[in-house]
Amino acid sequence: MTAGQPPKYENYEDGLYKVVGISDKMEKNGALLYECECKSCGKNHLRNAKHLKQQIRSRECDDYRSSNWSGLERNDAIMRRKYGITQAEYDGLSEFQGHQCAICGKDDVYRALDIDHSHNTGEVRGLLCTNCNTALGRFNDSIEGLEKALYYLKNTPFDEFKYTNAR
Repeated sequence: MTAGQPPKYENYEDGLYKVVGISDKMEKNGALLYECECKSCGKNHLRNAKHLKQQIRSRECDDYRSSNWSGLERNDAIMRRKYGITQAEYDGLSEFQGHQCAICGKDDVYRALDIDHSHNTGEVRGLLCTNCNTALGRFNDSIEGLEKALYYLKNTPFDEFKYTNAR
C-alpha cells in the first residue's frame, strides 16, 4: 500500500462479499487482509486483494467448502496423516531442539526441518536437516552400517594401505 492512499478494496462489494473492515492481521508477505461479510453464509471471512479481485471463495464458508475438507491447515493434515503428529507437536519439537537439526545442529531458516521417523515402527524420532535425514535413509537406519561408516572415516583404507606398505 502506498503511503497516503486508501486500501484498494476498502468499500468493495461484489456477488460474494461485502468488505466491512480491514483486519489487524496481515498476510506473511505483508499484504492487507480485509474482513468481509459472506453473502452466502453471513459470517465474516478474512480475504486478501487477490481473493476479492478473482472472486475466490473462502474455504471457511460452510456453503462452499469441499465435502472432504478436514478443517486442518494443509501442513497439519499432511503431518497427521504421514507421521501421526500435529503441527503443534512439530512446532514444540522444533523449539525443544532449538530449531536445529538433531544431528549436525544446522538451522536452516529457509526450509523446515524434516520429520525423521522409523520406517519399521513409524515412530517419530526427531527433526533433521535434509542432508542428515537423507544420509540416515541411505544407510537404511542401520546402526551397524553407520558404525562401519564412522570406522571408515576414522581409519581410511588408504591410510592403512600407506601404513602397511611403509614397512
